[in-house]
Amino acid sequence: MIVARVRRTLRERGLIEPSMRVLAACSGGPDSAAMLVALARLREELGFDLEAASVDHGLRAEAGADVEIARAHAESARVRFHPLQVHVARKGSLQANARAARYEALLTLARDQGAARIAIGHTRDDQAETVLMRMLRGAGLSGLASIEPLRSDGVIRPLIDCRRADVGAFAAKHCSVLARDPSNEDTSYERVRVRSELVPWMEREDPAVVNHLADLAEDARAALAALAPQGEAVLDAALQGDGSIQLSTLDSAPRAVRALALRAWLTRCTGSEPGRAHLTQLERASSSNVEVWLAEGWVVRSAAGRLRLSRS
Repeated sequence: MIVARVRRTLRERGLIEPSMRVLAACSGGPDSAAMLVALARLREELGFDLEAASVDHGLRAEAGADVEIARAHAESARVRFHPLQVHVARKGSLQANARAARYEALLTLARDQGAARIAIGHTRDDQAETVLMRMLRGAGLSGLASIEPLRSDGVIRPLIDCRRADVGAFAAKHCSVLARDPSNEDTSYERVRVRSELVPWMEREDPAVVNHLADLAEDARAALAALAPQGEAVLDAALQGDGSIQLSTLDSAPRAVRALALRAWLTRCTGSEPGRAHLTQLERASSSNVEVWLAEGWVVRSAAGRLRLSRS
């Protein structure tokens, strides 16, 4: 069942093209193990090459053993294996830093090996949890789009249409040993609380809530795809030679398009996406002078009918 679902996902979502090389990110846990087995079974049928990698973040004593479990999974699937080690900064969010270091290492390896895709084992349940987490933070349309099945950098999610329980059962059937990450049971992390407390409570109200939330993410991505070209067009029209934004041009656009134009401008200039609260503050720029502080010392000020971005 998992192999058939992954086959359909790869084809219908256009995640892998023939002759591509795919790098499967493997933690040794059930999700990535199931993904590796499914991809290994489909590689000849769909005509792609497959390699695997596992990242040791140096954060747990068991991490080295988990990499060896991932190696065993790769050897069983007859897939070339790459062990990776990264340094994780201890300042700020440890999970965010570990994720950034992991993706950087995987993207570098993919470039070195000529892999056009990096496969990650996110499931439909991960999608639903991400939607909920972003809703709790006050996300807009972009936030609700959540996990992309295919990212612009080549990261793909072959299991995105599979439920976690099915994936776990498939992994247990085909892999004799699976790694266990204790952080997945640590309720100090928001995702663990959402997974262990909020989702079960919602499922008591409606057993199909995971599918509903995942469908909401699909709808949000579809809406973004339709609106994004309009946002870019408005930004091009509003952008001045000195890099400022003409407010009158923004004001003539619908609110959703205006927000996308502002988000694209700020992301392009600062390298990071603004939060919804920032965009809400900028909505007042036409009627009054505003000053909006962003991350890393960036600030947007309105004056004389323009928005100007500078760095303190």
